[in-house]
Amino acid sequence: MSDAPVSAGSIPKPMLRGLHNATIKRNLGIAVGLVFTVSMLFKVAVKDPRKDAYAEFYKTYDAQKSFEKMKAAGVFQSC
Repeated sequence: MSDAPVSAGSIPKPMLRGLHNATIKRNLGIAVGLVFTVSMLFKVAVKDPRKDAYAEFYKTYDAQKSFEKMKAAGVFQSC
């Protein structure tokens, strides 16, 4: 047997120049992807149902009828 150390393979050298810039680029890409994903999720889960609920409410809403109901209840002082 030989007394020389057994090498499993060469270890790649670490990236020392431009490491900070490479990390920023990677993190910026991840951040942009997350922002896009979360904003689309918010639109689908919150904004669209809210918009549909308002549209459904105003399909049958009668402002004059609501005014008369509030007037009969004594909400207004000037009417």
